[in-house]
Amino acid sequence: MISFRYHIVSIVSVFLALAIGVALGGGPLRGEVDNTLVEQVEADRRAKADLRSQIGALGAGNDFTDQFATEVAPQLVGGALEERPVTLLVLPGAEESVVTSLSDLVRASGGSVTATIRAGDALIDVGNRQLVDQLGSQLLDGVRDVSVPEDAGTYERLGAVLARAVATDEDGGAPVDDAANSILSGLSTANLLSPAGDLDRRGSLILVVSGDGPDDASAREGSSAIVSTLVAALDAATDGVVVAGPIAAARGDGAVDVIRREVVTAQEVSTVDTLDRVTGQVVAVMALAEQARGGVGHYGSVDAADGVLPADPGE
Repeated sequence: MISFRYHIVSIVSVFLALAIGVALGGGPLRGEVDNTLVEQVEADRRAKADLRSQIGALGAGNDFTDQFATEVAPQLVGGALEERPVTLLVLPGAEESVVTSLSDLVRASGGSVTATIRAGDALIDVGNRQLVDQLGSQLLDGVRDVSVPEDAGTYERLGAVLARAVATDEDGGAPVDDAANSILSGLSTANLLSPAGDLDRRGSLILVVSGDGPDDASAREGSSAIVSTLVAALDAATDGVVVAGPIAAARGDGAVDVIRREVVTAQEVSTVDTLDRVTGQVVAVMALAEQARGGVGHYGSVDAADGVLPADPGE
């Protein structure tokens, strides 16, 4: 059995250890520990202040760049799209302020936004492939002047039908006729896309406005592949297409990234990143004008093969 003396010794040992800890904490170690904590707090404060200063400087720089681009935009794009009707295809996640700014820049360039089409989440969700396949086939059967290869895929067929509804290869655009209205009605009923306001004419140039894209990697890859296929079909039926988005869209299987890596599509469709800045929006309109002249290019700050903006057509 454990003796009473053993209990006494154990209790004395515990109290002795506590006493030593209190003595050290309140004596020789206290100053060292306190100084270390104070120094760490001060270092963290300085680092935080430095970061705030850097963020403030970057913000001021971005504001200056945006203001400068806004001031010079009329001179850069003036007359570039004279009498050209443009259709905007707005993908899910695109910023409304960006869409508004692009519309203003198209008008400043002498062109007009005759149709703004907003794509629904369901359009770029691979989980809706069966619905898209069935609806695309039905709509195609109801249109006489659209033909696609017999082995065309689901989104190739839908792209051809969509092009018939909102686009044309006639420079001055084309009327929104009964066939176009019927197609748009079917797509809208299925929540795949919907017109924003009245459609004046079908545009001869298409500007696809992308957002960042889905956060989930698999969904992001699938939606960008769908966009790429639709864009290729739109390009085949028009005078040109530009796909523009923020920096995130040019990375990691974003819409801009995927199109740039599609060898065939990249030779026909232009891309622009940095669309969240006014400079990127100006470049997007310049790229549209280049498409109207029969050119193509990939511009921006992320793996942009052709630099920051198209060459002056007068050079």
